[in-house]
Amino acid sequence: MKKKTLFLIGAAAAGIYSAAKGKGPFNRFRFKKQHERISSYVETHYPKALYSPIEATEKGYVTVIHRLGKPKIILYVTVDGDGNYIFTENTLSDS
Repeated sequence: MKKKTLFLIGAAAAGIYSAAKGKGPFNRFRFKKQHERISSYVETHYPKALYSPIEATEKGYVTVIHRLGKPKIILYVTVDGDGNYIFTENTLSDS
């Protein structure tokens, strides 16, 4: 096989892996509903803050809220049996 063909196959495999894991630009597609809820929560509680890509955990989801000039916040998100989102925060120390 030519090097170009091998590179294209490798790039396609990496893209499929990223999509399946929800990495990079695929994060919003994989966690669409969670992004909607988290975005609303962050905008309500921390206007002008940004949050990191969402990651799935054993018990729910996690993201980090980035606030300008203030400590970061780890936001844990769980979903109860009725589909309600429960948010729990922990502030990260700067040490």
